[in-house]
Amino acid sequence: MHSLESVDGVGPAVAKKLRDACIFTAELLAVQNPCELVTKTGLGEGICKKIVRSARQVVGTYGFMSGLEVEKTASSRPRLKTGVPQIDAYLLGGIESGTIVELYGPARGGKTQWCAQFSVMAQMPPEKGGLGGRVLWLDTESSFEPHVIRGIAYRFGLDPDVVLGNIGRAKVVLSSQMAELFESIPRLCVEDERRLRIIDSLTGLFRAEYTGLDQLRLRQADLNGLLNQMRRVSAATGAIFVYTNQVMANISPISRLPIIPVGGHVLAHGSDYRFYTRRTKDDIRHLELQDNAGIPEFEFDASLGWGGLYSSSAERKSIEPQVLNYLKKIGLSIGPAEESAKSSKRGRGKTEVGEMVAEECEEELEEMIQIE
Repeated sequence: MHSLESVDGVGPAVAKKLRDACIFTAELLAVQNPCELVTKTGLGEGICKKIVRSARQVVGTYGFMSGLEVEKTASSRPRLKTGVPQIDAYLLGGIESGTIVELYGPARGGKTQWCAQFSVMAQMPPEKGGLGGRVLWLDTESSFEPHVIRGIAYRFGLDPDVVLGNIGRAKVVLSSQMAELFESIPRLCVEDERRLRIIDSLTGLFRAEYTGLDQLRLRQADLNGLLNQMRRVSAATGAIFVYTNQVMANISPISRLPIIPVGGHVLAHGSDYRFYTRRTKDDIRHLELQDNAGIPEFEFDASLGWGGLYSSSAERKSIEPQVLNYLKKIGLSIGPAEESAKSSKRGRGKTEVGEMVAEECEEELEEMIQIE
């Protein structure tokens, strides 16, 4: 990271105004829109254009580079492993730093479980497939469960107390609150080494607050604004954003897809990795990579249990008892793993598609409209 004072035209007075606007490094300054910077700082338009241009020169990554230079730069970036070796192999070693990851799917599909596993893996050192940093978790669905984090941390040999202490969780009840929290994220990334940011979920509050066809344009614009902030901060800090997305029933007579992700084209173009995850049977969660510029699409079935997501049911059954013993020792009242597996089989006569159509068929027609 480069200091603000290393940028031509940034003196003590200008640097103070930039820091007051949550811009703490030359990297963050380099991704600012000069017109927006005028509003944020009160500086003149000419000064803003000059210092943004100078910051890009200092950072040195926004001009033309040869393909070999791009390859060398990419190879030096750490990758975040998922904790499932087969998936990491498909991903060429893991999720590339400085990217945006979308997890979408129906309820019980495993989205929050993947977020929990990512939040633990991110705290491992880079040589072990982590990012060596801390985590921010924006919780819009009250889905953050400390005991789940503890189980995963114990499974991977980390101190559960340290792991939980390194996760900053914010309960979000309004979409406007999410926008306010986004303003503080750059500072936390720089000063507090937050290398992973999780939003679970990104679209839930927007669906609840922006109702009616007349508000659809505003909803999409606000979602696009948040995605743009993710893109800028990720580029400037090298951290990863992971957000979950909901689905809705597709009643279009010309489409073969029974369910589609919320957010339309805005979210479809917003992420670097787009995964679809769903429950197939018992403990199995089916994960599909549906979009990435550099990796072919793939599918994988992971086993969900105490301690996170496993490569197979056999691996889960061999490791899960140890995790259960730990959780019982700290005072959690948990039945045997076999009983939890049996309970997941009860009352599941409907197919997934049938469930989703039954739950979502009352969605308003305007939510089916997909706009840029």
